[in-house]
Formats: sequence, structure tokens, C-alpha cells
Amino acid sequence: MTAIKIGCAGILAVLITGCLEPVTENLWMLNKVAQVETEGYCRDVFISGDSVFVAAGQAGIQLWDISTISAPTQVWEMTLSDLGVSKEIMQVEYEASIKQLFALESNERPIHIDLSQSDSIRLHGQLNTSEKTKEFRVIASAIDTFTVYAADNDDGLKWNKFGYDPLTFDGIWNLTGGAEIPCAGLPNGIDIYEDEIVLTIDQLGIEAFHNQNGQITSSYHIDLDGNARSVTMINGGEFYVACEEGGAYRLNPGSSSQWASETQFAEDQYVTHIAENDHQLVLSCASNGLALYEASLDLTIKERGIHDIGYVYHAEFASGYLFAATREGLQIYEIVE
Repeated sequence: MTAIKIGCAGILAVLITGCLEPVTENLWMLNKVAQVETEGYCRDVFISGDSVFVAAGQAGIQLWDISTISAPTQVWEMTLSDLGVSKEIMQVEYEASIKQLFALESNERPIHIDLSQSDSIRLHGQLNTSEKTKEFRVIASAIDTFTVYAADNDDGLKWNKFGYDPLTFDGIWNLTGGAEIPCAGLPNGIDIYEDEIVLTIDQLGIEAFHNQNGQITSSYHIDLDGNARSVTMINGGEFYVACEEGGAYRLNPGSSSQWASETQFAEDQYVTHIAENDHQLVLSCASNGLALYEASLDLTIKERGIHDIGYVYHAEFASGYLFAATREGLQIYEIVE
């Protein structure tokens, strides 16, 4: 049993542990579609249409075209020298609506790259945001505005808003606002769904926040086993948390209810990230590869097999395919049930 502290209402909620069924049959297989050598370790991947952006560690950032999924082709790359940084690239995120790319140098500020011109790449450099960013999300509210939300390992949740100034030479993005919101610990992961924000805070579990017209306040805090590493939001009141040696959690606290449900699974795995595609769950398990699970509406979670594909950092679903960021490069699979 685990307790939730509801910050706004001051309510203590009890989590109801869901059922976890051991693997007995119907194992899922992985059918490899393609593999891309990324030179550096493939630390993260972001898919937008036929474009795949890769955080290639010490090799910088790469863009691959997957219009032919079985034969990806490299479009361009930016080395650490090109980016003006010295530490490996850990995360990439592309905001298609404004054609802006963002990348994270290890434990630094996010890097901003303008891809709005089809024939050129313009490096804006590091954003004036959190200096110890562990993970970030970018939300574009208009074609000339975006906000960066960062899990800052010193100061908690930070947000910074930027606006485009077309009157300057070549146009620049100016910082127009921002704030920091303290949290229960030192955050290392973040995810956002509409007005709900969830941070992972290592040994202290997770903390959720609500964004009401730009006013961000803490909603509740949940203690979990292990070290909460990353969170994957399904909607505003349901999400998965990767807790390293504590395995994984499916949480459904809602946004205002005093009751919540909890399912812990994969306790025998070291889980760093969880990707979700309807009922399919893919757990990134470092040196143990990928662990596949099936989730149902009744909170039952069934193991569907563990696949040793090498050291896995992160995985994402797109267009029915699974993209795994590994030390062996980017690997693309189909899950065969």
C-alpha cells in the first residue's frame, strides 16, 4: 500500500494495488525491420512523420529519413563541435508546428535549432533556461510562441516562454517569461498531458502539477519503490513510471479524486523508460534489453517476453513500429502478438 499526499486538498489517498499475472503463454515476438548505425550511442529518438531525430551521444544529433522503413537514409548530422558543446547529447525533441528542434547536452541547458528553412539549419545555441536540465518538454501554443518545461535537478520544475521576433535580422526567439516551482525533491524526468505535468523525483517518487492559465501549482505527491526515473503520461490522470530497480508502476490517481489505483510490475527488471501503444507496453531495461507487457482496462498487466537486443536507453512507438535507442544504434521492430 502506498500513500498519496494531495497538496491542494490536503487529502490522504490510499492506492489500491492492481493484479500482476506471471507470464504463462502467448509470448510476443520482435520482428526486426531495420537497424541504423549511429556512431555514438543512440541515447534518444523522436519520430515526426518520416523524419527520425536521434540523440547520438558523443556523435551529436542525426536526422534519418524512414520513408522506406526497411532502409533508413541519413539526411544530415550535427557533431558536438557543430553544436558548440562538449558533452554527449541525451535527448531530442522536435516541435513540428513551428519546425524547431531541441536537444539536451548532458546536465545542461536545452539547445535550440531552427529547421524552418528547408535549405538550411540555423543553430540558435543554448536556451536561457535551466542550467541542470535532466529532461524537458516543449509546447508550442502558436506559430510564434513556445514554452520549455524542464526537470531541473537543482530547483524543481522550471518553465520559460519564448516569442519570435520577425523584425530582427533573420528573426530571433526572445525569452518573454518564466518561473520555477519547487518540488518535493530533485527531479530527473518530466512528461506533460494538456494542463497536467508530472515530475519523477528519484527516491521520492513522483509529483504532479496543474497548469491553470499559466499558474502552476502542486497537486499531489506519490511515494514509490525504487528510484523514479521517467514518466509516460497516457492522459491527465493515468501514467506509467519507470523506477529503475523498483521496476515499473501504472498509476491512475486522477486529477482531483482522493482515491487512486496502483499496479507495480517488472520488479525483477531495471526499468529506465516505458513506451505505450494502446495495450502494448515496452520497457527499456538497460543491459537486459526490452521487456514486453500487455495492459488491460481491469489493471491486469501480463508479461509478454523479454528480448535481449543489447543495452537499451529508450524506446518509442510510431506508425505501428517500435524504435529502440540502444548502444548498438537505432533499431526498428514490429511487435508480433
